[in-house]
Amino acid sequence: MRGDAGQLVMLVSVTTEDADARRPAPGRLRLVQDFCNSVDFEGGWDDLADPGGLTTWLAAKGHAVREGGLGPDDVGRALRFREALRDLLSVPAHHGRPGPQDESPGLDRRERGRRVLAEAAADLPLAVVVGERFTIAPTGTGLSGALAAILVALAFGDADRTLSRLKVCQADSCRWVFYDQSRNGSSRWCTMQLCGARNKNRVYRRRQREAVE
Repeated sequence: MRGDAGQLVMLVSVTTEDADARRPAPGRLRLVQDFCNSVDFEGGWDDLADPGGLTTWLAAKGHAVREGGLGPDDVGRALRFREALRDLLSVPAHHGRPGPQDESPGLDRRERGRRVLAEAAADLPLAVVVGERFTIAPTGTGLSGALAAILVALAFGDADRTLSRLKVCQADSCRWVFYDQSRNGSSRWCTMQLCGARNKNRVYRRRQREAVE
């Protein structure tokens, strides 16, 4: 029973930490975050894996399409766009600090994401809205409208500098998109008690092996 009680305390602690660290992104960026997190690599589920799932997700976000209106090509388009976003939001390892890993993979991912999103943007329904202020807005519906809305969210997030806090967890097994709640914006893991702790353990074990060798 002592072991069970100790384990229960740890589970409660981790769950509390998760709830705090995975608070949703503010404003328009919530759509970007939700789209990226429509898959859970560790959990093994993907809300957009088939036309039915994609249709349901779009409807929940206010971008309904008629039943049977999406096919496998649309799923492929959505997944390519989603993973391009994840690449774009990836941050280089160590945030510029020297370390044993090469930082170039993170930079390569971001450039790859930019290229894919730039290609997609050329075919998406976006318009400049002229009013008291000039702004941009999606003009389409369904999948195209949702993807356009995501690009608008990126543009606004870049303008008000909140986009830099939307990040991908650096744990390769996780890759969850989180909004960095830290004061100095230096978080690298979706949660320190889960992904951060696992990484620290891996680094510790590697150093122990290197010391023995």
